[in-house]
Amino acid sequence: MVVDNKITFFGKTDGISVEQLIRYGKFNMKVKHFHNQYEIFYIIEGQRQFFLNNKVYDAFAGDIAVIDTNLVHTTRSVGDEDSGYNRVILYIDYERMCMYDDKYPDLHLVDFFHKNYGVYHLDDEQRAIFLNLYRDLRHELTKKKYGYKTRIEINVLHWLINFMNIKSDKSNLAPPINDVKGEIASKTAAYIENNFTSNVSLDTLSEKMYLSKYYICRVFKEYTGFTVIEYTNMIRIKKAAQMLENTNESISDIATDLGYESMTYFERVFKKILNVSPLKYRKTHHSVTYGEKELNILDDSDYI
Repeated sequence: MVVDNKITFFGKTDGISVEQLIRYGKFNMKVKHFHNQYEIFYIIEGQRQFFLNNKVYDAFAGDIAVIDTNLVHTTRSVGDEDSGYNRVILYIDYERMCMYDDKYPDLHLVDFFHKNYGVYHLDDEQRAIFLNLYRDLRHELTKKKYGYKTRIEINVLHWLINFMNIKSDKSNLAPPINDVKGEIASKTAAYIENNFTSNVSLDTLSEKMYLSKYYICRVFKEYTGFTVIEYTNMIRIKKAAQMLENTNESISDIATDLGYESMTYFERVFKKILNVSPLKYRKTHHSVTYGEKELNILDDSDYI
């Protein structure tokens, strides 16, 4: 089946963006990634399966997936008969969320969304609230009348606070898929995350799970969209990015610490995943602390 996409709306301003997309036909996300944004993924029609931090979740029309910053994730179709879906994604930059916390320190939004990502089932009122937010953002980003940025900030903040109340009702939180294959995928991901600095041994994993390594690899790819090597590299590069941002350790030492025997291979994998070399990433993201003051070294011209 041929997959066709139709972006019906996209708008962006100061760390907040929103996009509606209709996709026809079966689709599995090919670009497995993490990013420095919060992602609020609302399904208007259809069904998706999410892989979020070692767990697999089913999400249906009216559900919302809340994805923390720097969380490795993918989405995929739920079967061969999948006819497509209609979704809205609200992106909020990490810096914007920090700004909310600076203005309203009693909310602790960054900490809340770090602890409470996942898939949530919404009732009719909660769905209407999110769709009303999307309608208002779409209007403001289209008309751009005086004060629209402030109205967008207020509307988004109001929804975030409302969602914190939704989270208080644990019946809204969707449980991870609990079938045999889902459990295999989760255990495999957990094993990789606990052993990513060394060469992940499929033979050892096979012995621990009492399953054929070929079967493990096939199930893991089916449920997460990753091969074992892809996921290992994703976790390694995620850690590398953190080390480049927060330490002065040399790039070659970081590569060695993370299990890469070849500096060239490390740089190639890093650039493939983050679209920028480790050196340029450090130049645009590195933070150096002098005493109690943190200086962010940022050159927009080098950012890809």
